[in-house]
Amino acid sequence: MSKLETALEFIRNVERENPDKSAYQIANILRGYTRKNYTSRLWSTATGYHQDYIQGEYQGKLNGDVQLSGEMTDFGHFLASLSDQINQPGVQWSDLTQWTADHTAWAGDIGSAIIVYRTQYETLAVKSLSEALTRFARDSDYTADVAACVIGYLINSGRYQSVSQGIADYNSTAYSQQVKTFIQQRFGGTFQGNQLKNPAAVEAKMAQVVFLFVRLSKAPDIVASMKDVWQSPDQLNLSNILQPQRSDILAGTLHFLAHLVKFGGWEPLMFKPYRVPRTKWLGSLNQVTVNGSISTWA
Repeated sequence: MSKLETALEFIRNVERENPDKSAYQIANILRGYTRKNYTSRLWSTATGYHQDYIQGEYQGKLNGDVQLSGEMTDFGHFLASLSDQINQPGVQWSDLTQWTADHTAWAGDIGSAIIVYRTQYETLAVKSLSEALTRFARDSDYTADVAACVIGYLINSGRYQSVSQGIADYNSTAYSQQVKTFIQQRFGGTFQGNQLKNPAAVEAKMAQVVFLFVRLSKAPDIVASMKDVWQSPDQLNLSNILQPQRSDILAGTLHFLAHLVKFGGWEPLMFKPYRVPRTKWLGSLNQVTVNGSISTWA
C-alpha cells in the first residue's frame, strides 16, 4: 500500500474504535499521532480539545510526507490544521476560537517564517526572508494547508461524515482544482478560465490575517508551538516584531500566491497591493507580478 493508503487505513481503524465520536473529535485524536508540538497547550486552546501526544508503538504514526491529491503533503501538519478547521457539534468553546483556523494553517506558515527571520535568524542562519519562507513555508506545508481548509469546509457543510471519507474523496481530485476551490471558498476569489480576476482583494484578505498572526506572536506559546525547529521561546527576541512591516507580510502572501499560481496552473497575477492599516508604509509600490516561481515588485 502507498503511504496515504496506510495512513487512511489507520484513520479508519481509529474511527471504528470510536463510533460515537464526531469528525471534530476524531481529527483531534489523530493530532496525537502526528508531532508532539501539535499537542501543546496552545493547540488545546485553538481547537477547544485537549489531546495528549501518543507514545509507544504508534508514536508519530501519522507524521511524514504523503502524496495527497497528486502532490507531496506534510500529513502531520495537514491533520493538525484539520483539527482546527472542523466545527464542534453544537454551541461549544471551540466556536470562540474558529478564527485560529487560518493561524494554524497557511497564515501560521507565512507568519512563522517572518518571525524566524526577524527574531532569531542568526541562530538558524537565515539570511533573508525569502530563505526563511523557502525553509519554513514549503510547498508540502502549503498543500497541507489547502487540504485542511477544503476538507474541513466540506465536513462542516455536511458533505462528509468522517475524516477518512473526506480525505479519500479529496485525493480523487487534482490539486490544481483544489487550490481553485480553496481560493473561492476562503477568499471569494473569482476566476475566468485560469485567470484569477480579483488578486488584489485576495491578497488583501491574506495580508490582514498574517498581520494579526505576527502581532499575536509576541505571546511565546504561540511562537513556540508553530514550528518544531524552535527549542525554546526564550531564544526569541520577540520585541523585534511588535509592529509587522507591510513589506514582510507582502513577501509572505506573494510567496503563497506563487505556490497557488504554480500548482493551480493559473496565469501570472498582476495587481496593486493593499496597504494594511497601522503598518509601516510599503513605499512607492505600484504593481506586483506573481508567476509560478517568483514575484517581482515595481
